[in-house]
Amino acid sequence: MRRALERLLHLVENVIVYFSIIGLMFMVVIVFYQVIGRYLFNRPPRWTEEIALIMMIWIAMLGAGVGLKNDIHMRVEVFMNVFPKSIQRLVEIAIMILIGYFGIQMTRYTLIMIQRLPNRMPATGISVRWMYLPVAVCGVLLVVCVALKILEQLALLKGERKQ
Repeated sequence: MRRALERLLHLVENVIVYFSIIGLMFMVVIVFYQVIGRYLFNRPPRWTEEIALIMMIWIAMLGAGVGLKNDIHMRVEVFMNVFPKSIQRLVEIAIMILIGYFGIQMTRYTLIMIQRLPNRMPATGISVRWMYLPVAVCGVLLVVCVALKILEQLALLKGERKQ
């Protein structure tokens, strides 16, 4: 199960990386277009700001979702090195459970909020839901990454006990 989850997450991570690269390039182009419109023609297009905002939110939240898999999240390890490896692994599992719970709640409440948002963005007419949807997707990615991390820590604990 762990290998299948790793392969799936690796595929999702690659899709997110390519989406982020393309999205960032698109964002640079439209912001450049906005700057040209503002300073050369004195009439900036209104839609560019909203699209750039949506792209930035999607890129950031998807990156945060897979960032847990690659251990690029913040952590404080002041006292962790004092404890034996088995205790460190148990603490890591407890931390992952808390992060997983946060991911579940993040997804749950975002989906509730999305259902209650009838608003549209003024310049583009795009539903405001598209701005909040990546938070729910990030929560799902967090839960999947947490499951993988817990399986990894349990396998390491099991290997340490055999020795």
